[in-house]
Amino acid sequence: MRKILLLCFSLLLILPSSIYAQQSSNAKKIIIGVVWVPELKTEVFTVDDVKFYSIESLKEFLASQSAGTVVVWDPGCVRIGENPLLSSAKELKDFSQFLEKIHIKFVVIPSG
Repeated sequence: MRKILLLCFSLLLILPSSIYAQQSSNAKKIIIGVVWVPELKTEVFTVDDVKFYSIESLKEFLASQSAGTVVVWDPGCVRIGENPLLSSAKELKDFSQFLEKIHIKFVVIPSG
């Protein structure tokens, strides 16, 4: 009987962590890209085929995503025109804090 109780207790400790690990590995991944819009002579942000012309519209979209989502930002090295977002350390920090508040993980791939 004692072994059965020990086994049940062990399962109660192990199962929640394995369920959490499975949930985090199934997290939705959003990759933010940048495209040049010649008519506007500027770059805009994209997620899949959707264009975001302002940081506010991008934030609105990201706020609608579920907690645990992973947002990847790879700014690259080559830029044409102006950078509408994350072109300074302050903007990067503010954006990161916004995502942290809504429980979205932010991954930045530094350009080199």
